[in-house]
This record gives sequence, C-alpha cells and structure tokens, in this order.
Amino acid sequence: MSRMIESGLLQSVDFIFEHHRQSSIAVLPQTFLMHSISIQLDGPSKVEVWCGEKRTRVTLRRGDMTIAPYRFSIDGAYVEPCEFLQLHLTPSVIDRAASEVGRPPAIVPVLGAVDSLAEQTIYQLEEELTSRRGAREYVNLLIETLAAHLVKYYAEETCTTKEAGGFPKYLLETTLDYINRSLDRNLSTEEIARAVGIEPARLARAFRVSTGKSIYRYLNERRVEEAKILLTKSEVSIAEVARRVGFDSEERFRINFRRRTGLTPAAYRGRYQTR
Repeated sequence: MSRMIESGLLQSVDFIFEHHRQSSIAVLPQTFLMHSISIQLDGPSKVEVWCGEKRTRVTLRRGDMTIAPYRFSIDGAYVEPCEFLQLHLTPSVIDRAASEVGRPPAIVPVLGAVDSLAEQTIYQLEEELTSRRGAREYVNLLIETLAAHLVKYYAEETCTTKEAGGFPKYLLETTLDYINRSLDRNLSTEEIARAVGIEPARLARAFRVSTGKSIYRYLNERRVEEAKILLTKSEVSIAEVARRVGFDSEERFRINFRRRTGLTPAAYRGRYQTR
C-alpha cells in the first residue's frame, strides 16, 4: 500500500488543486467524482491501470498528463514513487466550457499525454494559487482556458492521444507541419523537439503513439513521396533529387526509395515520368 509523504491542497467551489509527493501506491477500485487532471513533476515512474481484464502500462516522465474524467472507473492501479500536481474540476466547469465551444462535455481517459499547453497552464495555476499575488479573476481565467482546451482536444471524436501517451491534435499538427516544411535538409529529432518545445525522448514516444510510426520512418516516407514528384515532373538528376528531399547521400536515397517502392529512382522515373 502507499504512504503519502507530502500533500498540499487548495480548493474553490469549482475545483480542488493538490500537490502530491508519495511513495509507491496500490490504488483501490474507484470511480472519479470530478474530472481529474494530473501533471507529472518527476520521473520516470511506471504506472499500471486495470479496468476489468484490460491492463494499461506506461512510464510517466516529467510533464506527462493523465486525465480521469468524471464517472470514469478503474478496478485498480499501481504507481511507483512520484511527485505530481493534480487538478480536480467539477462537472459544471466542463459543461460550461463545452457549451461555449459547441462541443459535447464527454472527455476521454488519457494516460501520459504530451501536451505542452495544458502542462504550462497547470504550472501557472499552481503559481497563482500558491502566491500571495494570485488574483481570483486570473485563476478563473486559467481554469476556463484549461477546461475549453480539454473539451476541444480530449473529446471522443477529437482525441489523438490514444489510451497511453501521444499528442493532442494541435501538437501533432504542429509537429507534422514542421517536419513537412523541412524535408529538404537533414532533420534530427532534437531539432524537431526544440521547434515544438518538447524533450526529444517524450517527442519520439508521443509521435510513435499518435502516428504508429517512428519519426525516422515518417521522415523517410515523406521524403520518398516528395522524391516521386520530382522524379516524374522534373529533369533534375537523381543526386539532386536526393539532396532536395533531405537524404545525405545518393546511395541512402536509393536504398530507402527502393525499399518503399520496389524500384530504383531511375526505374521509377523511366516508368512514371510525364513528358
């Protein structure tokens, strides 16, 4: 079972805000009576949650977000030692946000999402609540902003984070857009991570969960698709095509292109080039 080392609690009519630092914990079956949003403050920390016969395992790292919606039930869980911030919102807060943005108030459970906007909003909320200068109007604005964000990106029809890990739609689109605008040069995971403000390891994990592909595989697939266009609609050399789509050598381009199309670049051009 668990031993709570430290817990701080602040509450209002619409929310409860807690700061926990705890040893390992075995969580008993429960149903959540408020919307619960947690941000991991340390890590890595392994978590296992089971609902019926289904068990979900994930390793949480600093900044990862977990959502347990109102009336969501679990049959149990095990959490390694960790520190986290936890915000509980009343159903009425989410209902109001849903009404304002014209979305249903149904939020899905998420374990370990990478969401920089939600993360920073909760950090700012903690700062406001624990400082003497915290203004009620600003606290309410932060709560309303977060609620609208949850309704927009974590409803059943819009959620892209799957059940464990992943990005919300806005962050996935930002990442894909940066990649697609940078295909003409050598592009590293570290550069992409800096551009979207996410640590490389968390970016790589969330990208794979959200797309089913590694960043490396996605990059090479997109480069091959761009190469097809250049090969069929231009007269530039094979070496120049390789350079324009970001491969660091003609040989690597040839290997990747053949792996994905079954043809060499020259054979593909000969078969499909438009005159």
